[in-house]
Amino acid sequence: MAKKTKPKKKSKKYSADELIQRKEQSNQRKEIRDIMKNIGFDRLPYIDGKEFIFEDRTSEMDDIFIKDNIILITEYTIGTPGTHLLKKKIFYDKILEDEKSFIEFLINEDKLKSFRDYYDLKIKNTYTKNQLQLKILYCSKKSISLEHKRIVDKVIFFDYHIVQYFKSLTKTIKRSSKYEFLEFLNIEVEKFGENIKNSSSKTTHTFTGNILPEEKSKFEEGYKIVSFYIDADSLLRRSYVLRQNGWKDIENVGHYQRMLETTKINAMRKYLVDQKRVFINNIIATITIDKIELLDENDVELPIKDNGDIGNGLYEVSPTKIKIEDSCNIIGLIDGQHRTYAYHEGDDIYEKKISELRSVQNLLVTGILFPKNVSLKKKLDFEAKLFLEINNNQKNVPSHVVQEIQVLTNPFSTIAIGKKILAKLNQSGPLNNLIEQYWYEKGKLKTASIVSYGLRPLIKIEDLKAKDSLFFLWGDVNKSKLKSKNSDDFEFLNKYIEFSAEKIRDLLIAFKSRLDPKKWTTYSPITNEGLISVSFINGILNVLRLLIENNKVSTTEDYKNKLNEIDKFDFKQFKSSQYRKLGKKIYNQYFE
Repeated sequence: MAKKTKPKKKSKKYSADELIQRKEQSNQRKEIRDIMKNIGFDRLPYIDGKEFIFEDRTSEMDDIFIKDNIILITEYTIGTPGTHLLKKKIFYDKILEDEKSFIEFLINEDKLKSFRDYYDLKIKNTYTKNQLQLKILYCSKKSISLEHKRIVDKVIFFDYHIVQYFKSLTKTIKRSSKYEFLEFLNIEVEKFGENIKNSSSKTTHTFTGNILPEEKSKFEEGYKIVSFYIDADSLLRRSYVLRQNGWKDIENVGHYQRMLETTKINAMRKYLVDQKRVFINNIIATITIDKIELLDENDVELPIKDNGDIGNGLYEVSPTKIKIEDSCNIIGLIDGQHRTYAYHEGDDIYEKKISELRSVQNLLVTGILFPKNVSLKKKLDFEAKLFLEINNNQKNVPSHVVQEIQVLTNPFSTIAIGKKILAKLNQSGPLNNLIEQYWYEKGKLKTASIVSYGLRPLIKIEDLKAKDSLFFLWGDVNKSKLKSKNSDDFEFLNKYIEFSAEKIRDLLIAFKSRLDPKKWTTYSPITNEGLISVSFINGILNVLRLLIENNKVSTTEDYKNKLNEIDKFDFKQFKSSQYRKLGKKIYNQYFE
Protein backbone atom coordinates (compact mmCIF):
# COMPACT_ATOMS: atom_id res chain seq x y z
CA MET A 1 0.00 0.00 0.00
CA ALA A 2 1.47 3.29 -1.08
CA LYS A 3 2.24 5.80 1.63
CA LYS A 4 0.17 8.90 1.67
CA THR A 5 2.26 11.95 1.01
CA LYS A 6 1.60 14.94 3.21
CA PRO A 7 0.32 17.91 1.28
CA LYS A 8 2.88 20.67 1.02
CA LYS A 9 2.30 23.51 3.43
CA LYS A 10 1.29 26.57 1.49
CA SER A 11 3.52 29.53 2.08
CA LYS A 12 1.73 32.58 3.36
CA LYS A 13 0.99 35.26 0.81
CA TYR A 14 1.71 38.79 1.94
CA SER A 15 -0.03 41.94 0.82
CA ALA A 16 1.94 44.75 -0.83
CA ASP A 17 1.95 46.73 2.44
CA GLU A 18 3.11 43.69 4.42
CA LEU A 19 5.95 43.08 1.97
CA ILE A 20 7.10 46.70 2.32
CA GLN A 21 6.98 46.38 6.10
CA ARG A 22 8.94 43.10 6.07
CA LYS A 23 11.59 44.65 3.84
CA GLU A 24 11.91 47.64 6.17
CA GLN A 25 12.27 45.30 9.17
CA SER A 26 14.91 43.28 7.34
CA ASN A 27 16.87 46.39 6.35
CA GLN A 28 16.83 47.73 9.92
CA ARG A 29 18.17 44.47 11.34
CA LYS A 30 20.87 44.23 8.68
CA GLU A 31 22.03 47.79 9.45
CA ILE A 32 22.39 47.07 13.17
CA ARG A 33 23.98 43.66 12.64
CA ASP A 34 26.52 45.08 10.17
CA ILE A 35 27.46 47.79 12.69
CA MET A 36 27.95 45.21 15.44
CA LYS A 37 29.98 42.94 13.18
CA ASN A 38 32.26 45.83 12.17
CA ILE A 39 32.83 46.77 15.83
CA GLY A 40 33.69 43.14 16.61
CA PHE A 41 30.57 41.84 18.37
CA ASP A 42 29.45 38.24 17.90
CA ARG A 43 25.76 37.65 17.21
CA LEU A 44 24.19 34.60 18.85
CA PRO A 45 22.08 32.36 16.58
CA TYR A 46 18.56 31.07 17.33
CA ILE A 47 17.54 33.96 19.60
CA ASP A 48 14.99 35.82 17.51
CA GLY A 49 11.39 34.82 18.26
CA LYS A 50 12.18 32.29 21.01
CA GLU A 51 9.57 32.79 23.72
CA PHE A 52 10.57 32.10 27.33
CA ILE A 53 9.27 32.82 30.82
CA PHE A 54 11.42 34.99 33.08
CA GLU A 55 10.17 36.04 36.51
CA ASP A 56 6.63 34.79 35.64
CA ARG A 57 6.46 36.86 32.46
CA THR A 58 6.51 35.54 28.90
CA SER A 59 9.03 37.46 26.82
CA GLU A 60 11.31 37.26 23.81
CA MET A 61 14.38 39.02 22.43
CA ASP A 62 15.33 39.95 18.88
CA ASP A 63 19.11 39.62 19.16
CA ILE A 64 21.98 39.13 21.61
CA PHE A 65 25.42 40.54 20.73
CA ILE A 66 28.52 39.79 22.79
CA LYS A 67 32.05 41.21 22.74
CA ASP A 68 34.49 40.23 25.49
CA ASN A 69 32.55 40.99 28.71
CA ILE A 70 29.76 43.10 27.13
CA ILE A 71 26.33 41.55 26.52
CA LEU A 72 23.77 43.53 24.50
CA ILE A 73 20.11 42.49 24.70
CA THR A 74 18.74 44.03 21.50
CA GLU A 75 15.23 44.98 20.43
CA TYR A 76 14.11 46.23 16.99
CA THR A 77 10.97 48.15 16.09
CA ILE A 78 9.78 50.07 13.03
CA GLY A 79 6.33 50.78 14.46
CA THR A 80 5.08 53.28 17.02
CA PRO A 81 7.86 53.13 19.62
CA GLY A 82 5.87 54.51 22.57
CA THR A 83 3.30 51.69 22.56
CA HIS A 84 5.96 49.05 21.90
CA LEU A 85 8.20 50.38 24.67
CA LEU A 86 5.38 50.26 27.20
CA LYS A 87 4.92 46.55 26.45
CA LYS A 88 8.62 45.85 26.99
CA LYS A 89 8.96 47.95 30.16
CA ILE A 90 8.07 45.19 32.67
CA PHE A 91 10.55 42.77 31.09
CA TYR A 92 13.31 45.39 31.01
CA ASP A 93 12.66 46.38 34.62
CA LYS A 94 13.01 42.76 35.70
CA ILE A 95 16.33 42.40 33.82
CA LEU A 96 17.82 45.60 35.18
CA GLU A 97 16.65 44.94 38.72
CA ASP A 98 19.05 41.99 38.94
CA GLU A 99 21.32 41.68 35.91
CA LYS A 100 23.33 38.81 37.39
CA SER A 101 20.13 36.81 37.93
CA PHE A 102 19.14 37.33 34.29
CA ILE A 103 22.58 36.17 33.11
CA GLU A 104 22.11 33.01 35.21
CA PHE A 105 18.73 32.56 33.53
CA LEU A 106 20.29 32.92 30.06
CA ILE A 107 22.83 30.24 30.91
CA ASN A 108 20.24 27.75 32.17
CA GLU A 109 17.32 28.36 29.79
CA ASP A 110 17.14 25.47 27.30
CA LYS A 111 15.35 27.59 24.69
CA LEU A 112 18.38 29.90 24.62
CA LYS A 113 20.99 27.17 24.30
CA SER A 114 23.20 29.27 22.01
CA PHE A 115 23.93 31.60 24.95
CA ARG A 116 25.07 28.72 27.16
CA ASP A 117 27.25 27.35 24.34
CA TYR A 118 28.90 30.75 23.82
CA TYR A 119 29.27 31.31 27.57
CA ASP A 120 31.00 27.96 28.09
CA LEU A 121 33.31 28.48 25.11
CA LYS A 122 34.34 32.16 25.41
CA ILE A 123 33.25 33.66 28.73
CA LYS A 124 33.23 31.12 31.55
CA ASN A 125 37.00 30.75 31.88
CA THR A 126 37.78 34.42 31.20
CA TYR A 127 35.32 36.57 33.18
CA THR A 128 33.32 36.16 36.38
CA LYS A 129 29.60 36.97 36.26
CA ASN A 130 30.30 40.12 38.28
CA GLN A 131 32.66 41.30 35.54
CA LEU A 132 30.05 41.03 32.79
CA GLN A 133 28.47 44.27 31.54
CA LEU A 134 24.85 43.77 30.43
CA LYS A 135 23.04 46.50 28.47
CA ILE A 136 19.65 46.73 26.76
CA LEU A 137 19.87 48.25 23.27
CA TYR A 138 16.53 49.55 21.95
CA CYS A 139 16.59 50.24 18.20
CA SER A 140 13.65 52.24 16.85
CA LYS A 141 13.36 53.40 13.25
CA LYS A 142 11.03 56.19 14.38
CA SER A 143 11.90 58.99 16.80
CA ILE A 144 11.05 58.38 20.45
CA SER A 145 9.80 61.28 22.53
CA LEU A 146 11.58 62.17 25.77
CA GLU A 147 8.39 61.34 27.67
CA HIS A 148 8.53 57.76 26.42
CA LYS A 149 12.28 57.42 26.98
CA ARG A 150 11.76 58.35 30.61
CA ILE A 151 9.44 55.34 31.02
CA VAL A 152 12.39 52.96 31.35
CA ASP A 153 15.65 53.42 33.23
CA LYS A 154 19.10 52.47 31.94
CA VAL A 155 17.92 51.42 28.49
CA ILE A 156 20.30 52.53 25.70
CA PHE A 157 18.27 54.06 22.87
CA PHE A 158 19.98 53.41 19.53
CA ASP A 159 18.10 56.22 17.75
CA TYR A 160 18.12 56.06 13.99
CA HIS A 161 20.35 59.12 13.48
CA ILE A 162 22.89 57.53 15.84
CA VAL A 163 22.62 54.29 13.86
CA GLN A 164 23.50 56.26 10.71
CA TYR A 165 26.46 57.88 12.47
CA PHE A 166 27.91 54.55 13.60
CA LYS A 167 27.05 52.92 10.28
CA SER A 168 29.30 55.43 8.50
CA LEU A 169 31.99 55.30 11.19
CA THR A 170 32.20 51.51 11.56
CA LYS A 171 32.16 50.93 7.82
CA THR A 172 35.38 52.94 7.58
CA ILE A 173 37.39 52.25 10.76
CA LYS A 174 35.89 48.88 11.71
CA ARG A 175 36.93 47.62 15.17
CA SER A 176 38.62 50.87 16.17
CA SER A 177 35.14 52.38 16.46
CA LYS A 178 34.64 50.27 19.59
CA TYR A 179 36.07 53.06 21.75
CA GLU A 180 33.45 55.56 20.68
CA PHE A 181 30.76 52.88 20.91
CA LEU A 182 31.84 52.16 24.50
CA GLU A 183 31.14 55.77 25.41
CA PHE A 184 27.74 55.53 23.72
CA LEU A 185 26.98 52.47 25.87
CA ASN A 186 28.20 54.40 28.92
CA ILE A 187 30.87 51.80 29.65
CA GLU A 188 34.25 53.09 30.84
CA VAL A 189 37.36 51.70 29.14
CA GLU A 190 38.66 50.29 32.42
CA LYS A 191 35.51 48.12 32.67
CA PHE A 192 35.86 46.71 29.16
CA GLY A 193 37.49 43.38 28.40
CA GLU A 194 40.76 42.54 30.12
CA ASN A 195 40.90 46.05 31.65
CA ILE A 196 38.25 45.11 34.22
CA LYS A 197 40.71 42.70 35.83
CA ASN A 198 43.15 45.49 36.71
CA SER A 199 43.06 46.70 40.30
CA SER A 200 43.73 50.33 39.32
CA SER A 201 40.55 52.29 38.56
CA LYS A 202 42.27 54.68 36.13
CA THR A 203 45.22 53.96 33.84
CA THR A 204 47.54 56.62 32.42
CA HIS A 205 50.39 56.42 29.92
CA THR A 206 53.35 58.77 29.71
CA PHE A 207 54.64 60.36 26.51
CA THR A 208 57.63 62.66 25.88
CA GLY A 209 57.32 66.11 24.35
CA ASN A 210 57.63 69.87 24.74
CA ILE A 211 55.46 72.70 26.07
CA LEU A 212 55.16 75.75 23.84
CA PRO A 213 54.02 78.90 25.71
CA GLU A 214 51.74 81.46 24.06
CA GLU A 215 54.69 83.81 23.50
CA LYS A 216 55.99 81.31 20.97
CA SER A 217 52.64 80.34 19.41
CA LYS A 218 51.03 83.82 19.37
CA PHE A 219 47.76 82.27 20.67
CA GLU A 220 45.73 84.07 23.32
CA GLU A 221 47.05 84.23 26.86
CA GLY A 222 46.59 80.92 28.67
CA TYR A 223 46.48 78.79 25.52
CA LYS A 224 49.38 76.36 25.65
CA ILE A 225 50.63 73.92 23.04
CA VAL A 226 52.07 70.52 23.90
CA SER A 227 53.88 68.62 21.14
CA PHE A 228 54.55 64.95 21.81
CA TYR A 229 54.98 61.58 20.16
CA ILE A 230 52.36 58.92 20.75
CA ASP A 231 51.97 55.45 19.28
CA ALA A 232 49.03 55.04 16.90
CA ASP A 233 47.26 52.48 19.08
CA SER A 234 47.23 54.80 22.13
CA LEU A 235 46.03 57.73 20.01
CA LEU A 236 43.22 55.69 18.45
CA ARG A 237 41.84 54.72 21.86
CA ARG A 238 41.64 58.36 22.98
CA SER A 239 40.54 60.15 19.80
CA TYR A 240 37.16 61.19 18.46
CA VAL A 241 36.36 61.79 14.83
CA LEU A 242 33.79 64.56 14.83
CA ARG A 243 32.88 66.70 17.79
CA GLN A 244 33.02 65.10 21.22
CA ASN A 245 29.21 65.10 21.11
CA GLY A 246 29.10 63.89 17.50
CA TRP A 247 26.48 61.21 18.02
CA LYS A 248 24.75 63.05 20.89
CA ASP A 249 23.66 66.28 19.22
CA ILE A 250 21.58 66.63 16.07
CA GLU A 251 23.62 69.61 14.89
CA ASN A 252 26.87 67.66 14.94
CA VAL A 253 25.91 64.41 13.19
CA GLY A 254 27.80 64.25 9.91
CA HIS A 255 28.59 67.92 9.60
CA TYR A 256 31.18 69.54 11.88
CA GLN A 257 34.25 67.78 10.57
CA ARG A 258 34.33 65.66 7.48
CA MET A 259 33.29 62.11 8.08
CA LEU A 260 36.21 59.79 7.40
CA GLU A 261 36.55 58.93 3.72
CA THR A 262 36.93 55.19 3.12
CA THR A 263 38.90 55.55 -0.12
CA LYS A 264 41.38 57.94 1.50
CA ILE A 265 41.81 55.65 4.51
CA ASN A 266 42.40 52.61 2.25
CA ALA A 267 45.00 54.49 0.20
CA MET A 268 46.84 55.48 3.38
CA ARG A 269 46.75 51.91 4.70
CA LYS A 270 48.32 50.74 1.45
CA TYR A 271 51.01 53.41 1.83
CA LEU A 272 51.79 52.26 5.38
CA VAL A 273 52.19 48.65 4.26
CA ASP A 274 54.19 49.47 1.11
CA GLN A 275 56.47 52.14 2.57
CA LYS A 276 56.64 50.75 6.14
CA ARG A 277 57.11 54.25 7.54
CA VAL A 278 55.11 56.78 9.52
CA PHE A 279 53.45 59.89 8.05
CA ILE A 280 55.70 62.90 8.64
CA ASN A 281 52.92 65.52 9.11
CA ASN A 282 51.86 66.37 12.63
CA ILE A 283 48.36 65.76 14.00
CA ILE A 284 46.59 68.89 15.31
CA ALA A 285 44.25 68.24 18.21
CA THR A 286 42.64 69.61 21.35
CA ILE A 287 43.14 67.71 24.62
CA THR A 288 40.77 67.57 27.57
CA ILE A 289 42.87 69.26 30.25
CA ASP A 290 41.49 67.40 33.28
CA LYS A 291 42.62 64.08 31.74
CA ILE A 292 46.33 64.92 31.67
CA GLU A 293 49.29 65.69 33.93
CA LEU A 294 52.47 67.52 32.90
CA LEU A 295 55.85 66.65 34.47
CA ASP A 296 59.17 68.48 34.26
CA GLU A 297 62.56 66.91 33.50
CA ASN A 298 62.79 65.64 37.09
CA ASP A 299 59.32 64.03 36.98
CA VAL A 300 57.89 66.74 39.25
CA GLU A 301 54.31 67.63 38.40
CA LEU A 302 53.72 71.02 36.77
CA PRO A 303 50.31 72.19 38.02
CA ILE A 304 47.98 73.63 35.36
CA LYS A 305 46.23 76.69 36.75
CA ASP A 306 42.71 77.80 35.84
CA ASN A 307 44.03 80.64 33.68
CA GLY A 308 46.21 78.23 31.70
CA ASP A 309 49.55 79.02 33.37
CA ILE A 310 51.75 75.98 33.92
CA GLY A 311 53.95 75.64 37.00
CA ASN A 312 55.56 78.93 38.02
CA GLY A 313 55.23 80.30 34.51
CA LEU A 314 56.86 79.06 31.32
CA TYR A 315 58.20 81.55 28.79
CA GLU A 316 60.37 79.31 26.66
CA VAL A 317 59.90 75.96 24.96
CA SER A 318 60.30 73.45 27.79
CA PRO A 319 60.70 69.65 27.73
CA THR A 320 57.91 67.74 29.43
CA LYS A 321 56.44 64.35 30.05
CA ILE A 322 52.71 64.22 29.48
CA LYS A 323 50.63 61.62 31.34
CA ILE A 324 47.35 61.02 29.53
CA GLU A 325 44.45 59.07 30.99
CA ASP A 326 43.47 55.96 29.04
CA SER A 327 39.91 57.10 28.29
CA CYS A 328 37.74 57.42 25.19
CA ASN A 329 37.01 60.71 23.43
CA ILE A 330 39.51 63.01 25.13
CA ILE A 331 41.67 63.99 22.12
CA GLY A 332 39.72 65.90 19.47
CA LEU A 333 41.27 65.63 16.02
CA ILE A 334 41.08 68.98 14.25
CA ASP A 335 43.43 67.98 11.44
CA GLY A 336 44.99 64.60 10.68
CA GLN A 337 42.07 62.29 11.36
CA HIS A 338 42.77 60.28 8.19
CA ARG A 339 46.44 59.85 9.07
CA THR A 340 45.41 58.66 12.54
CA TYR A 341 42.65 56.30 11.47
CA ALA A 342 44.74 54.75 8.69
CA TYR A 343 46.08 52.65 11.59
CA HIS A 344 42.59 51.40 12.56
CA GLU A 345 41.92 47.79 13.48
CA GLY A 346 40.38 46.50 10.26
CA ASP A 347 39.61 43.29 8.40
CA ASP A 348 41.27 44.02 5.04
CA ILE A 349 44.40 42.62 3.37
CA TYR A 350 46.55 45.25 5.11
CA GLU A 351 45.50 44.46 8.70
CA LYS A 352 48.21 41.86 9.43
CA LYS A 353 51.03 44.31 8.68
CA ILE A 354 49.31 47.35 10.19
CA SER A 355 48.60 45.50 13.43
CA GLU A 356 52.39 45.25 13.81
CA LEU A 357 52.84 48.98 13.11
CA ARG A 358 49.99 50.18 15.33
CA SER A 359 51.86 49.93 18.62
CA VAL A 360 55.31 50.65 17.16
CA GLN A 361 55.01 53.70 14.94
CA ASN A 362 54.73 57.07 16.66
CA LEU A 363 52.78 60.08 15.42
CA LEU A 364 53.65 63.66 16.27
CA VAL A 365 50.69 65.39 17.93
CA THR A 366 50.41 69.14 18.43
CA GLY A 367 47.91 69.39 21.25
CA ILE A 368 46.17 72.62 22.24
CA LEU A 369 45.39 73.03 25.94
CA PHE A 370 42.55 75.41 26.81
CA PRO A 371 42.59 77.32 30.09
CA LYS A 372 40.07 75.79 32.52
CA ASN A 373 38.16 79.05 32.81
CA VAL A 374 37.44 79.28 29.06
CA SER A 375 33.73 78.94 28.27
CA LEU A 376 32.26 76.17 26.13
CA LYS A 377 31.26 78.70 23.50
CA LYS A 378 34.82 80.05 23.22
CA LYS A 379 36.20 76.52 22.89
CA LEU A 380 33.75 75.85 20.07
CA ASP A 381 34.72 79.11 18.38
CA PHE A 382 38.44 78.33 18.63
CA GLU A 383 38.15 74.73 17.33
CA ALA A 384 35.85 75.71 14.49
CA LYS A 385 37.92 78.68 13.33
CA LEU A 386 41.13 76.66 13.48
CA PHE A 387 39.47 73.89 11.46
CA LEU A 388 38.41 76.43 8.83
CA GLU A 389 41.88 78.01 8.73
CA ILE A 390 43.43 74.61 8.03
CA ASN A 391 40.81 73.19 5.68
CA ASN A 392 38.90 76.01 4.01
CA ASN A 393 41.21 76.18 1.00
CA GLN A 394 40.77 72.49 0.28
CA LYS A 395 38.27 71.54 -2.41
CA ASN A 396 36.74 68.64 -0.48
CA VAL A 397 35.21 70.77 2.29
CA PRO A 398 31.56 71.28 1.20
CA SER A 399 29.79 74.56 1.85
CA HIS A 400 27.21 73.04 4.22
CA VAL A 401 30.06 72.05 6.55
CA VAL A 402 31.14 75.69 6.75
CA GLN A 403 27.53 76.75 7.39
CA GLU A 404 27.09 74.22 10.19
CA ILE A 405 30.31 75.43 11.80
CA GLN A 406 29.03 78.99 11.67
CA VAL A 407 25.83 77.93 13.44
CA LEU A 408 27.86 76.15 16.11
CA THR A 409 30.12 79.14 16.66
CA ASN A 410 27.15 81.48 17.09
CA PRO A 411 24.50 79.55 19.06
CA PHE A 412 22.81 82.82 20.11
CA SER A 413 22.01 83.80 16.51
CA THR A 414 18.39 83.76 15.34
CA ILE A 415 19.14 80.94 12.90
CA ALA A 416 20.66 78.74 15.63
CA ILE A 417 17.77 79.49 18.02
CA GLY A 418 15.27 78.67 15.27
CA LYS A 419 16.89 75.27 14.69
CA LYS A 420 16.69 74.49 18.42
CA ILE A 421 13.01 75.47 18.54
CA LEU A 422 12.20 73.22 15.57
CA ALA A 423 13.99 70.35 17.30
CA LYS A 424 11.79 70.93 20.38
CA LEU A 425 8.61 70.96 18.27
CA ASN A 426 9.71 67.72 16.63
CA GLN A 427 10.11 65.97 20.00
CA SER A 428 6.48 66.22 21.10
CA GLY A 429 3.15 67.79 20.24
CA PRO A 430 1.39 68.22 16.87
CA LEU A 431 4.65 68.25 14.87
CA ASN A 432 6.14 65.22 16.65
CA ASN A 433 8.42 63.38 14.20
CA LEU A 434 7.19 65.43 11.21
CA ILE A 435 10.25 67.70 10.82
CA GLU A 436 13.36 66.62 8.96
CA GLN A 437 16.31 66.55 11.34
CA TYR A 438 18.72 64.28 9.48
CA TRP A 439 19.95 63.97 5.91
CA TYR A 440 18.46 60.49 5.37
CA GLU A 441 14.85 61.36 6.31
CA LYS A 442 12.34 61.52 3.47
CA GLY A 443 8.82 62.94 3.26
CA LYS A 444 9.25 65.32 6.20
CA LEU A 445 9.23 69.09 6.53
CA LYS A 446 12.47 70.77 5.43
CA THR A 447 13.85 72.96 8.18
CA ALA A 448 15.72 75.62 6.21
CA SER A 449 12.68 77.47 4.85
CA ILE A 450 10.77 77.28 8.14
CA VAL A 451 13.73 78.72 10.04
CA SER A 452 14.48 81.43 7.47
CA TYR A 453 10.98 82.61 6.56
CA GLY A 454 8.68 81.47 9.37
CA LEU A 455 10.68 81.36 12.60
CA ARG A 456 13.33 84.00 12.01
CA PRO A 457 10.91 86.99 11.99
CA LEU A 458 8.88 85.43 14.82
CA ILE A 459 11.76 84.90 17.25
CA LYS A 460 14.08 87.78 16.29
CA ILE A 461 16.04 89.26 19.16
CA GLU A 462 17.93 91.97 17.24
CA ASP A 463 15.10 94.44 16.55
CA LEU A 464 14.24 96.37 19.72
CA LYS A 465 11.28 98.16 18.13
CA ALA A 466 9.60 95.03 16.74
CA LYS A 467 6.33 94.25 18.54
CA ASP A 468 5.43 91.09 16.62
CA SER A 469 8.06 88.72 17.99
CA LEU A 470 8.13 86.15 20.78
CA PHE A 471 11.12 88.00 22.20
CA PHE A 472 8.89 91.07 22.62
CA LEU A 473 6.21 88.88 24.26
CA TRP A 474 8.67 87.14 26.62
CA GLY A 475 8.34 88.71 30.04
CA ASP A 476 11.74 87.82 31.48
CA VAL A 477 13.31 90.99 32.89
CA ASN A 478 16.81 89.81 31.96
CA LYS A 479 16.05 88.98 28.33
CA SER A 480 18.43 91.65 27.00
CA LYS A 481 21.26 89.30 28.09
CA LEU A 482 20.58 87.20 24.98
CA LYS A 483 21.62 90.11 22.77
CA SER A 484 25.09 90.38 24.28
CA LYS A 485 27.79 89.42 21.75
CA ASN A 486 29.80 87.58 24.39
CA SER A 487 26.86 85.78 26.00
CA ASP A 488 27.50 82.18 27.00
CA ASP A 489 24.52 81.63 29.30
CA PHE A 490 23.14 78.52 27.59
CA GLU A 491 20.73 77.83 30.45
CA PHE A 492 19.13 81.23 29.92
CA LEU A 493 19.08 80.68 26.14
CA ASN A 494 17.19 77.42 26.71
CA LYS A 495 14.55 79.32 28.68
CA TYR A 496 13.77 81.44 25.62
CA ILE A 497 13.77 78.35 23.39
CA GLU A 498 11.35 76.57 25.77
CA PHE A 499 9.10 79.65 25.98
CA SER A 500 9.00 80.04 22.19
CA ALA A 501 8.32 76.35 21.55
CA GLU A 502 5.50 76.39 24.12
CA LYS A 503 3.73 79.40 22.55
CA ILE A 504 4.01 77.94 19.06
CA ARG A 505 2.84 74.53 20.26
CA ASP A 506 -0.24 76.06 21.94
CA LEU A 507 -1.45 77.41 18.60
CA LEU A 508 -0.55 74.25 16.67
CA ILE A 509 -2.53 72.10 19.14
CA ALA A 510 -5.61 74.25 18.52
CA PHE A 511 -5.28 73.92 14.72
CA LYS A 512 -4.79 70.17 14.89
CA SER A 513 -7.79 69.67 17.22
CA ARG A 514 -10.14 71.49 14.80
CA LEU A 515 -8.95 69.88 11.57
CA ASP A 516 -9.95 66.52 10.13
CA PRO A 517 -7.27 64.05 11.38
CA LYS A 518 -6.71 62.92 7.77
CA LYS A 519 -5.51 66.42 6.95
CA TRP A 520 -2.88 66.48 9.71
CA THR A 521 -0.32 64.57 7.64
CA THR A 522 2.54 65.79 5.47
CA TYR A 523 1.38 67.05 2.08
CA SER A 524 1.86 64.66 -0.84
CA PRO A 525 2.04 66.28 -4.31
CA ILE A 526 1.22 62.89 -5.86
CA THR A 527 -2.11 62.39 -4.06
CA ASN A 528 -2.68 66.07 -3.21
CA GLU A 529 -3.57 64.93 0.31
CA GLY A 530 -2.36 66.21 3.67
CA LEU A 531 -1.99 69.81 4.81
CA ILE A 532 1.32 69.77 6.65
CA SER A 533 3.79 71.63 4.46
CA VAL A 534 6.41 74.35 4.92
CA SER A 535 3.91 76.94 3.64
CA PHE A 536 1.19 75.72 6.03
CA ILE A 537 3.49 75.88 9.07
CA ASN A 538 4.91 79.26 8.05
CA GLY A 539 1.35 80.50 7.63
CA ILE A 540 0.51 79.50 11.22
CA LEU A 541 3.72 81.14 12.46
CA ASN A 542 2.61 84.34 10.75
CA VAL A 543 -0.76 84.05 12.52
CA LEU A 544 1.16 84.00 15.82
CA ARG A 545 3.09 87.13 14.80
CA LEU A 546 -0.20 88.95 14.22
CA LEU A 547 -1.59 87.71 17.53
CA ILE A 548 1.47 89.09 19.33
CA GLU A 549 1.34 92.39 17.48
CA ASN A 550 -2.34 92.87 18.33
CA ASN A 551 -2.04 91.70 21.94
CA LYS A 552 -4.23 88.63 21.36
CA VAL A 553 -1.94 85.79 22.46
CA SER A 554 -4.07 83.44 24.55
CA THR A 555 -4.55 79.85 25.68
CA THR A 556 -5.00 76.73 23.59
CA GLU A 557 -8.66 76.50 24.64
CA ASP A 558 -9.33 80.06 23.53
CA TYR A 559 -7.63 79.35 20.19
CA LYS A 560 -9.79 76.24 19.76
CA ASN A 561 -12.95 78.32 20.22
CA LYS A 562 -11.78 80.84 17.67
CA LEU A 563 -10.82 78.12 15.16
CA ASN A 564 -14.02 76.13 15.49
CA GLU A 565 -14.75 76.41 11.74
CA ILE A 566 -11.15 76.19 10.47
CA ASP A 567 -11.73 72.78 8.87
CA LYS A 568 -13.80 74.54 6.17
CA PHE A 569 -10.95 76.90 5.29
CA ASP A 570 -9.42 76.44 1.81
CA PHE A 571 -5.72 76.26 2.63
CA LYS A 572 -4.70 75.08 -0.83
CA GLN A 573 -5.79 78.29 -2.54
CA PHE A 574 -2.48 79.77 -1.35
CA LYS A 575 0.70 78.98 -3.27
CA SER A 576 3.93 77.88 -1.61
CA SER A 577 5.39 81.38 -1.22
CA GLN A 578 2.15 82.97 0.01
CA TYR A 579 2.41 82.03 3.70
CA ARG A 580 2.21 85.69 4.77
CA LYS A 581 -1.08 86.07 2.88
CA LEU A 582 -2.24 82.75 4.37
CA GLY A 583 -1.45 83.90 7.91
CA LYS A 584 -3.16 87.27 7.36
CA LYS A 585 -6.29 85.64 5.91
CA ILE A 586 -6.62 83.19 8.85
CA TYR A 587 -6.05 85.95 11.38
CA ASN A 588 -8.63 88.29 9.78
CA GLN A 589 -11.24 85.55 9.44
CA TYR A 590 -10.92 83.86 12.85
CA PHE A 591 -9.20 86.20 15.30
CA GLU A 592 -10.27 89.75 14.49
